[in-house]
Parts: sequence; structure tokens; C-alpha cells
Amino acid sequence: KFSLIVSPNPTASFSYSPNPPLHNTPINFINNSTGATSYKWLFGDDDSLVTNSITASVYHIYNTTKVFNACLIASNQYNCRDTSCTPISARVIPLVDVPSAFTPNGDGKNDIIYIDGFGIAKMNWTIYNRWGTVVFSSTSKTYGWNGTYTGKPLPQDVYSYVLDIEFTDGSKTQKKGDITLLR
Repeated sequence: KFSLIVSPNPTASFSYSPNPPLHNTPINFINNSTGATSYKWLFGDDDSLVTNSITASVYHIYNTTKVFNACLIASNQYNCRDTSCTPISARVIPLVDVPSAFTPNGDGKNDIIYIDGFGIAKMNWTIYNRWGTVVFSSTSKTYGWNGTYTGKPLPQDVYSYVLDIEFTDGSKTQKKGDITLLR
């Protein structure tokens, strides 16, 4: 004699806000699934996220104006799955900004300086010291400068930068300016 336990399948469901989406605004995905223990978010732009909490806030920023097919895969503890997909119309106005100062002092606040922007397809950011030596360069807005050069902290000073940007709409821009490193 044996026992057979039948468990209900999970049901994947989500909504989002703001709806309709606003320009350069993160989309807040709200998980309305039932009977699941893990959730895989597929945002439709080759980015994804796995969470184990139905109450976790899931925010996503799209990088181009386009309709994306966002999906949620809800799974239960027995690996049964259900998928729900919704088209999301993202609206992006190309924009870029560079902070003018940062404080890499190890306190966990403002220790790394990053490029901030929307619709960035390609970038080349180069930072120089007062003698023209390249102390940092990056081609990704997720890779910022921590105020070091060859692994050693640089002194408090003003550093110059050149930033070349190509946006997802094909337009290009160049920004030049100064960054103050405060210790």
C-alpha cells in the first residue's frame, strides 16, 4: 500500500506600475502569484531576476523605447511551474549625467562614482589626473571609479573626464568636465 499526495499547481500572475509607463521611470512589478515558492522574472530585454519571496519589490529599468514581453515563472517546492507574460511598453528619453564629486572613504556612501543615464547603448569614460595620466576608464555604466589608481587611493583633488556616449536611438554625445574626489 502506498500514499499518493497531489499538490495543486502554482498560478503565475503579475501586474505592474506605473501603467501606462512613464519616461525614464523604473517599472514596479507586483507579484500576484499563488501556490509558488520561487519566482523567475524575465523582463524581455535579456535581463532576469530570481526571488523567493512573493512580497519582494521587483523594479526594472528598460534601456530603450520598445515593447518588451515580460514574463514571470512561478514554481512550487515540487518544481511544478506556471508562466504568465505581459507586453510592457517602455519609454526612454536618452539622457546622461556625471556627478561632480564623490567621497571614497569606505563608509559605504558615495564611495564609487558612476555614470547615470537612460538609453545608453555604448559609452567610453576616461578620467585623468592633473598631469593627464589616465587613472580610470570604463565602457559600462555599472562599472564605476573607486578613487584608486593601480590599487592605491588617490589624493583629494579635482580630476577631469571625457565621456563619449552612443544612445539606443543612435544619437551620440560627448561630455567633458571635472570630478572632485573628497577624502
